[in-house]
This record gives sequence, C-alpha cells and structure tokens, in this order.
Amino acid sequence: MLMKKWIKVILAVVIVLIISGGAWFWMNRGSAPSTARAAGTYQTPTLFVHGFGGGYGSEKDMIADLSKHPGYQQVLRYTVTNTGQLSVSGSWSASVKHPLIAVVFSSGRPDAPTLGKILKQLKKRYGIKNFNAVGHSAGSAAWANWAVTADKQGMPQLRLLITIAGPFNGFPGMPGMNGGQHITLAKDGRPNVMSDRYKPLYDNRRYFPKTATVLNLFGNLGKGTDGRVPVNSARSLRYVVAGRAKSYTEREITNSKAQHSQLHEHNPLVNRYLYEFLNNGKITNRFN
Repeated sequence: MLMKKWIKVILAVVIVLIISGGAWFWMNRGSAPSTARAAGTYQTPTLFVHGFGGGYGSEKDMIADLSKHPGYQQVLRYTVTNTGQLSVSGSWSASVKHPLIAVVFSSGRPDAPTLGKILKQLKKRYGIKNFNAVGHSAGSAAWANWAVTADKQGMPQLRLLITIAGPFNGFPGMPGMNGGQHITLAKDGRPNVMSDRYKPLYDNRRYFPKTATVLNLFGNLGKGTDGRVPVNSARSLRYVVAGRAKSYTEREITNSKAQHSQLHEHNPLVNRYLYEFLNNGKITNRFN
C-alpha cells in the first residue's frame, strides 16, 4: 500500500511538471529563439536601412553581394509596421562571423527612434556590444540622426557607419530644406548653408559616438549630383562628425552606376568599398 501511495505521488508531480512546462512554452512562444551559445558571444552585426520610399529591394542586392564572401550571411529581417511595431523573422546562429540584418520600414520612411528600439531589442536578446550600420539615402540620414541622439542607454555601440548618397543638407523638392544645389564647403567641411534638417545634426554633433569610424559614399554624374542628392549635401556629413568620429573617409563614385538608386543595385564599386571597410575598418585603396 505504501508503495502504491508513493507511485501516485510521483505521477502527480510528473503531471504537474509537464503541465507547467507546457504553460511556460505557450506563454513564451513569441520570445527570442533559444541558441546554443550564451548571450554576449554573438558576432558584431551589420544593419542595413533603405531610403525614402524604399524597402527590402533597396538592401537585398548589397546583402546578397556581401554574402558571396565567406562568413557573411543575412540572419534576421526586421519589419517596422506602419504603426511602429517590430516584427522579426530569420534565425541567427552565433557561429555566423559576419551577421547581416535587414531593417525594412513598411511606410518607406526610416526614422531614428525606431532604430533605437531595434538596437535595444538586439542588445537585450543577443547581448551584442557593438554593431555596424549601412544606410542608403534617407536611411543614411536616419542613422546620422540616431548617432547624434543624446540618450543611447541600453543600446550597443556604433563601430562602423557607412552612408551612401545621404541627403544630409537638402535636395531638390524636399519640403523644409534648401535644394542643396548651391551649397559650398569650406576647407574644414563647414557648409555655407545649413538646411532645417541639417541644423539638428550640427547642433547635436557632440553626441556622435567617439567609437565610430565613418565611410561616406556618394555619386556624381558630372554636375555635382547623383541625379537626386547634391554631392555637397552628402559631403556635409563631414562637418557633423569632425572631431568626434575615430576617422572619416569619403569616396566619390563617378562611373556609369553613380546614379542615386543604382548605388545600391549590385554596384561593384560600392560593394568593394563595403567589403573592405567592414573587413578592415578602413579604406586603404581608391577603387575605380
């Protein structure tokens, strides 16, 4: 009789454990996937952000071309809904040496506060301490605006920033901004005209991370513009990061794929700069 009683007790405990485990799994089914390695051991990711009106199509070519190199692989894709909610898909193995993350804004309007939310989530889930950022056009401006934000608590540190065709100081047709065509730059990079969008970057430049190394790429079709963004609007970034960034390098693209949208479309020259900078943290060659 005593033996039967103990058997009943053990069965009851097992049933309770099974039910509790199932309930826990059900309640946590939407959380970050479990991984084989502890948080904090993931490699530094590179986040891609598209331009105004763009989407994943504006990022996938650069990601695909980088992924041809050993160790580079897309691991996650963040989608930001029109109401600002985050949806994430993909699988991030801690063994990926150069993890790539696509960030897609359904509205086609990248913004700095949402980038901050994504960075906080990545640090919380994966324990990453550093990250790299790539932005095209308005995506570049969003990263720049994030970089001069004062409160970065709970976020990883910016290591490498690559901006491509960034409209930092205006472009034709943008409300509240100068057209950018008549900007001139002093020897130290200071623009003679500061647009409404550029002034906050300049005023808050003291918050730009000293941990960051910057590569600024821009196209020139021959008339001081890539067909959309004036060269000196893109080059105005220098004056924002001067004295703050660990280093600043800029490269002008003047070949047949220097047009604004073509800078991210399987562009061999841009991809060579991306690969060297992400690998070495600097540009040692001037490709053509």
